[in-house]
Amino acid sequence: MREIVYKGFVLFFLLVAGRGDRVSGQSVGEEELISPYIEFKYIKNTEGNKILEAKLFHATDLGLDPIEGLVVEFYTNNIEEPVLLGQAITDSRGTARYFIPEGTELPLDEDAYWWFYALFEGSEGYEMTTEEISLMDVNLEMSLEKEGEDKKIILEAYTMDEGVKTPVSDEDIFIYVPRMFSLLPVAEGYFIDGVAEVEFPDDVPGDEEGRLTVIGRFNDHWQFATVEQRTETEWGVPSSHEVAETHRALWTQIAPTWMIVTLSILLAGVWGHYLFAVVSIIRLKRIGKKSD
Repeated sequence: MREIVYKGFVLFFLLVAGRGDRVSGQSVGEEELISPYIEFKYIKNTEGNKILEAKLFHATDLGLDPIEGLVVEFYTNNIEEPVLLGQAITDSRGTARYFIPEGTELPLDEDAYWWFYALFEGSEGYEMTTEEISLMDVNLEMSLEKEGEDKKIILEAYTMDEGVKTPVSDEDIFIYVPRMFSLLPVAEGYFIDGVAEVEFPDDVPGDEEGRLTVIGRFNDHWQFATVEQRTETEWGVPSSHEVAETHRALWTQIAPTWMIVTLSILLAGVWGHYLFAVVSIIRLKRIGKKSD
């Protein structure tokens, strides 16, 4: 029995020692490279600017963390003969954004699609990563019309190929208004022969005077990517976010009365127990001296 226990102990010691050697070997050698994830998008905004946007991040136990300070290169043409457009560095959100200069000639494939390619060549601590997208350029126009109480959004979308205008049909378009951290979808339209008419709802909050921004958008569309138009209007419901000076809530400078009273009672109870403990200790010492 003792021999079996001894052999088991020796085997355990060898396994632990071997694992320690492997761990120390990893620390002495090169560190394991991180494989970053890349999210590549194309955006065409209201001013007609064409924007290539690449986000780099890596997975951790707590989620996805953005990577700052990495150089991303952006290419066009095709994968066999890529043409460098430019480069950008990721910011604190892990985003590298490149504005394609106005007038830049972007080559088309046989289906009239643009091709874009984002490349991070890798650096100390990070492996190389790439992503590509292809899309068709679309022109989006938006106007607002109001007749009485009816609020209507008119959208027109079309593509151009060698000077030929082709209207967009059988495609959805979404209407948003900006909110603090995201875009709020408020309506949806459908293109027929290049035109979509959308009724704007009457219950969308605006600022104190009802002003808000209306956004018509192809959002991550399979063919057009992200293309939008924005317009300021007063179609929102006027709302006030001021808080009365006498109002008390969890988010105001002065807490509610019930909270102050409750906290005072709890603190008084805690300090009362401390005082009782100190008095009891003093009394026990005095009793001990008298008994001696």
